[in-house]
Amino acid sequence: MEAILNPNYVLMTQEGTYLVEYLIGEVVFTTSISRAMIFTDLHVAHRFKTLLYERFRIKVSVNTYIY
Repeated sequence: MEAILNPNYVLMTQEGTYLVEYLIGEVVFTTSISRAMIFTDLHVAHRFKTLLYERFRIKVSVNTYIY
């Protein structure tokens, strides 16, 4: 089995939707993973996860995205 050298990450809600963007206090989600915001840094993805919970009480998970 090969290890992924540079994994990417997406944020997914409990309902199975993915974060698309966060602009001026507005959050956009989609059911299409191909439109999801992709994070290349795990630390940044986790910080964004925390921000979404603290500001909007939205619970998301950080998931590996392979394309």
